[in-house]
Amino acid sequence: MELRHIRYFLAVAETLHFRRAAERAAVSQPALSQQIKQLEEEIGTPLFDRLGRAVQLTRAGAIFMEHARRVIRELESAQAAIAAEEGLQCGTLPVGVLQTVSAYLIPEIVSRFAQAHPRVSLRVEELSGRQIEEGVASGRLDAGIGFVPPLFEPLDTDPLFEEDLVLIIPQRHRLAGRLRIALADLAGEPLVLLSQMYCVRQLIDESFQKADVSPTVAIEMNSIEGILATIRASARATILPRLSLGLKPTSQLRAIGLTNPTPRRGVGLLWRPGSYRSPAARAFAEHTHAVVAEYFP
Repeated sequence: MELRHIRYFLAVAETLHFRRAAERAAVSQPALSQQIKQLEEEIGTPLFDRLGRAVQLTRAGAIFMEHARRVIRELESAQAAIAAEEGLQCGTLPVGVLQTVSAYLIPEIVSRFAQAHPRVSLRVEELSGRQIEEGVASGRLDAGIGFVPPLFEPLDTDPLFEEDLVLIIPQRHRLAGRLRIALADLAGEPLVLLSQMYCVRQLIDESFQKADVSPTVAIEMNSIEGILATIRASARATILPRLSLGLKPTSQLRAIGLTNPTPRRGVGLLWRPGSYRSPAARAFAEHTHAVVAEYFP
């Protein structure tokens, strides 16, 4: 068994499609199929059920995938450890971040990191909280900036800041004169909210449930920037993290504090438990803490 067999197997197992797997592995589909066949012959059992164009893992395939991922992770950890030992500050650092962090904190973090470590390719992915946790847990992401405590995966955490969710409205909205408002007073207020796939939306729904009222959802969207543009144009309201308004006050929109209860979330760095943290990952954490300390003293 060779390393390429494992990489080809994972490409098929993760896409469940031979053509897409071949594209990912940069190999022809017949060659990929032949390599998978050789692997199955060596193991002595089928790893995939082939049902027409559909591909499914067999029970043996599911077991092999778990160990194959571990082999790849260990190999990558060994390569990173050797590079660190030799003082090589190069390679790629994949990081997953939440939408608000990506829009308003990440540009400064990335700028400082790139200036200090120009040989490291920093790959930042804007993802949902669940996707970040799954990516870190699987080893696909070296680190994440997500919710603390984690909601879905047992991960190591490094808290950064806590942030309230607020009512965000245009200056011409009827509630623009309020400083704070109870969630119960928003019953019947048409809201533009993130879709239910996002943890922020789940926190909003839970908070309304505690207030014993239901939110009136007029529009659901998957983009914070899209939501803010919509409420500017329509004079409707939304509930988002305060950081959604950016690091500087805006004259177009204003934030009103929510009470009874106050939806609040913690944000922090997420790491796979027991994993090796490369010098690049540690440097990213240091720059992140430095930037956060400036904006959340």
